[in-house]
Amino acid sequence: MRAIFGWQWFRGNYSTWDEALRTTTGYSCEEIPRRVLRSTREVIAGRAAFERDSVLFAVPQPDAPLLAALSRVSEALAGRLRVLDFGGALGSTYWRHRVWLESVPDLCWDVVEQPAFVEVGRSELGAHPVRFFSSVEEACRTEQYDVLLASGVLQYLEDPDLMIQDWVGRGFRWLLINNLPLHGGASTITVQHVPPSIYPASYPVWFFNREKFLERFSGRYEVDREFASEAVWPMRWRRFASTGLLLRRIS
Repeated sequence: MRAIFGWQWFRGNYSTWDEALRTTTGYSCEEIPRRVLRSTREVIAGRAAFERDSVLFAVPQPDAPLLAALSRVSEALAGRLRVLDFGGALGSTYWRHRVWLESVPDLCWDVVEQPAFVEVGRSELGAHPVRFFSSVEEACRTEQYDVLLASGVLQYLEDPDLMIQDWVGRGFRWLLINNLPLHGGASTITVQHVPPSIYPASYPVWFFNREKFLERFSGRYEVDREFASEAVWPMRWRRFASTGLLLRRIS
């Protein structure tokens, strides 16, 4: 999430997801995967360091807390790291950190995304080193993953509880949730408006109550580490920090 001066990213306060959705374009904008593909190609070709939301960055800049959490998982598994990147676009997190990930002895990185991204990823980027799947269920038929990564994703789901229940039920050893808007107030629904310079889109988004969010994992997972994520959430001319959580399954 980039803060652009003068742009009102989040607008409105809605009582239901459907109410908010009716005011948005949603994720069906065909321009989004096209722009992300163009930027991803620039990164793969070495003409840019990384991309985020299709925006290119010239200087390498790892997400240090996220890398530290991934390293924690790899060390706990004697050098193995099998990542299922839920909502990972065209592998943005992998391509951004590929130089650092090369030191992992046993690495697998797969992405679960919307059909438009899966189609583009498979047809334009090939199968390796990142594979693309349309659901967690489909991916888990091909690989046994150590960690499910969800970076900047859960807040954009209509029913995040349903997805969390699925992940918990599948018994991933680790859950790594990054760039999460947690706060002390009641959970709220607002609408995010993306500046047209990035891509023309708007969609509903949750701001979660921290205590109630963590209750979803109670008795099944424990917090191995909590850290400040790099995203910021410009809300009503203020900038709210975001949270990262590495959750370890309780044996």
